[in-house]
Amino acid sequence: MIFSHSNFNSATGIREDFFAITPRPGIDFAAEVSTLLAEYEQRLPEFGCSLASEMFLRFHLSDVTTQSPVLQKLLTNRQVFVSIVGQQPTETGSRVALEAWHWSNAAKSGTSNQLQISLQNYQPLWFNLPQCSSQGSFDQTAEEFACLKDFLAQHNANIKDHTVRTWLYCRDVDNNYAGLVDARNKFFARNGLTADTHFIASTGIEGQSSDVHRLVQMDSLSYPDLQAGQMFYLTAPEMLSPTTIYGVSFERGTRLIFGDRSHYFISGTASIDKAGMVVHVGDVRKQTMRMLDNIEALLQSGDAKISDIVCGTLYLRDPADSAQVLNIVRQRLGRTLPLVTVKAPVCRPAWLVELECIAINNKGNANYADLK
Repeated sequence: MIFSHSNFNSATGIREDFFAITPRPGIDFAAEVSTLLAEYEQRLPEFGCSLASEMFLRFHLSDVTTQSPVLQKLLTNRQVFVSIVGQQPTETGSRVALEAWHWSNAAKSGTSNQLQISLQNYQPLWFNLPQCSSQGSFDQTAEEFACLKDFLAQHNANIKDHTVRTWLYCRDVDNNYAGLVDARNKFFARNGLTADTHFIASTGIEGQSSDVHRLVQMDSLSYPDLQAGQMFYLTAPEMLSPTTIYGVSFERGTRLIFGDRSHYFISGTASIDKAGMVVHVGDVRKQTMRMLDNIEALLQSGDAKISDIVCGTLYLRDPADSAQVLNIVRQRLGRTLPLVTVKAPVCRPAWLVELECIAINNKGNANYADLK
């Protein structure tokens, strides 16, 4: 079992804890995931956490269609936002890997698909769509965003001003990503998100839903309580291009500023240059190093360091690259960083590796409320 943990604590706000767990292969999925959950739950108290403090769980499964029903039974009556994605873990050859995010002193209401976290100063919203009625990646993406828009309207919020992060998982990304991009571009244009305003930090990556007919599924995190100026968008034009240069609409990263800390959501980032071109085609080691350089530049643009990263998800086109890529990433980010590694081709076949991550530091702004 590979079990890793990090946390962030401030003098005046909540404590945040991050976990990444990848088990050794079991005799079958049920045994493997049961062992994972037992280890996770048993060890939570040593970090001052419990099931009550868990806010977010993401499971990466090797065969999501057959495994998801088994997992969902094990999670019955658990009040936490749950994301289940078909992406084969690569580090141990296991069938499942888990990422978890905990907040201390947070009340929760809702379901595993629509969860509201209630703090003294903020009420963030997690959302995903349990079922999709549309066909094709364009229409399914349009439905995802339309349903998110309707959900946020119930909370007096909107995507443009309040959605901080999205994750878009696309079945057969080499063939279906274009429809996703087209639908998102058109939705954003209709709803006031442009290159002159801003987009949203996002990952668009290969990932399967348990429904074989579902080509796109999306998770999102929104904050209805944000004030103007509380979100700052990260750029590093000397290192990597704006996304609009190659026809897509997402931010490279977002800094969310609270009174006592800043959160940094780094979108899925690969080996790209300032002209929007793939760098080091065919060389996964050099691509990994350039990817990390790009992430460091993005963080520096928001007054953060690469050592502020508290968790990450590493996407590989070829699982055979796992060991050498992990060695480079671990040398740069630390051996104990919570990190899950999965097989998930990036939106361009020439990109062999991509990393998304969250960073936190104490660079807050007293004009805004603490995260508590």
